[in-house]
Amino acid sequence: MKKAPSPEPVTISDNHSPHHDQEKFAGDVGYYSWFDEACIQDMNYFVKTITGIKSKGIRPDLIGSIIAHYASKWLPDLSGNVSAITTPPPTESVTASVMKKRFFVETLIGILPPEKDSVPCNFLLRLLRTAKMVGANPNYLTELENRVAWQLDQASLKELMIPSFSHTSGTLLDVELVTRLVKKFVGLDSEGVKTGAALVKVAKLVDSYLAEAALDGGLTLPEFISLIEALPSYARTTEDGLYRAIDTYLKVIKY
Repeated sequence: MKKAPSPEPVTISDNHSPHHDQEKFAGDVGYYSWFDEACIQDMNYFVKTITGIKSKGIRPDLIGSIIAHYASKWLPDLSGNVSAITTPPPTESVTASVMKKRFFVETLIGILPPEKDSVPCNFLLRLLRTAKMVGANPNYLTELENRVAWQLDQASLKELMIPSFSHTSGTLLDVELVTRLVKKFVGLDSEGVKTGAALVKVAKLVDSYLAEAALDGGLTLPEFISLIEALPSYARTTEDGLYRAIDTYLKVIKY
């Protein structure tokens, strides 16, 4: 059967103002869902469409929501729904599946709006998890880490618990990654970019993460201490969560 040609990228008429177009996108998801099938079938078509939308001055957060919406159709891992995650079809090799996912992930990262807070933090964390799993280019990983760090106060514990995909790591969770993210966020706070309330949120998140990481017998004491010290002492309004994490860790390592 002859393959149908890819449709032309969706464009927005120059007769419409950016404000009018934004109202259409914000008020009616169906405004862009009609080209759903074409986007799923052709990644190149989707990229061209997003480029066209960007050129019309549509708000970055709306563009981010569109990208997140379609990303879960290519990669169910990005939907946040564990039951949606699928294994490669029997006819597709594991290597081919990983290479395809890597292409999708790197393409998605490349078209994300550059504006801060334009893409939900939890989606970025799922994208980072998948990018690490498929061995994406280090430059893309660094880009994602920087974006997540900027929004770390918006992260959930569930999405922050990214497994370690390194063969040299002795832990189940990627504790080194979280430590880097926290240090980058604290750097933003010290520059006055972030508010004290945001730092308090991150402190609570870190203590909850520490309590989970403490259950891992492979977590070394230097790694545990490094994550604790990634936050300044004044970030915690209460140390109850930290004490619970320390108590759990000491019991696990039978100190």
